[in-house]
Amino acid sequence: MDKKEEDKQRFNHWFGNNYNTLQKYCKKYRIPQDTLNDVYISTHDRICRSGYTESYFLTYVKRSIRNLRINEAKKINGRHFIDYDDKDYINIVETILQEVDETDKDTQQYREDVIYFSKMMFKYIGEKQYNEEWQFIFRSYYLMPKRFTYEKLTQMTGYNKNHCTKVIQTMKTDIRENFLEWLKQQRNDN
Repeated sequence: MDKKEEDKQRFNHWFGNNYNTLQKYCKKYRIPQDTLNDVYISTHDRICRSGYTESYFLTYVKRSIRNLRINEAKKINGRHFIDYDDKDYINIVETILQEVDETDKDTQQYREDVIYFSKMMFKYIGEKQYNEEWQFIFRSYYLMPKRFTYEKLTQMTGYNKNHCTKVIQTMKTDIRENFLEWLKQQRNDN
């Protein structure tokens, strides 16, 4: 058995044993599972062609996933490739422009909906008679970027972490269970 064949078998064995770990990695960072499969195929192909001198595959596979995602993002980042040899390319251009326009309209509608729901949610919280302290903690949490932890909320507001946790969880539960009914009632009243 030659070196490339040994490397290929070593990689296949390693990949099979670590597949669940790699899936968890992809899930954690919201990476589509197809990306992991594409990386396996490209790495396997590379090893078949030129071998692999390292014995630590994890770093290589993670780096390959990241690079593949970057390359895919560059491909779809507002670039459209038109085949000028196709006699119907003018219609293709118009179709793409219409799709871009519809996407822009959908994005704008989504933003308007988020603003409307946020406005109504804060109105709901005001009408629920939560005290100023609770409203301040919730607004601070809600208006901060994603992955805003209770620890950061505690540092920002100066309130105890357990208290902040209780406030956020109580208000989230209330919103989840009662907000939509309240919103429907508001629409019916108007």
